Amino acid sequence: MEQFINEFISPSKQYKAQVIKRTDGLYTTEVFMWQEDSGYKFWSQIKEGMSLVDTEERAIESALDKLRQCSGEIING
Repeated sequence: MEQFINEFISPSKQYKAQVIKRTDGLYTTEVFMWQEDSGYKFWSQIKEGMSLVDTEERAIESALDKLRQCSGEIING
C-alpha cells in the first residue's frame, strides 16, 4: 500500500502537490488543481507523467518544483 508522506499547498490555495512513498520504496509526486464545476468542488490531478525518485528529500524537491511550475507562484521550500 502506498504511504502519503507530505503535502504542499500553493499560496493561492488553488494547487497542491503530494509526496507518496510506494510499496517498492521509491517516491513519486502528484500535483492537483482546485476545480469548481456545476456546483461540485474537487481536487483534479494534473497529469505530468510518472517520475520516480529514490529519496524523500529529492521527492520533496521535485514536488515543490512541480508546484512552482503548475501554479506560477513563488513557493518557498
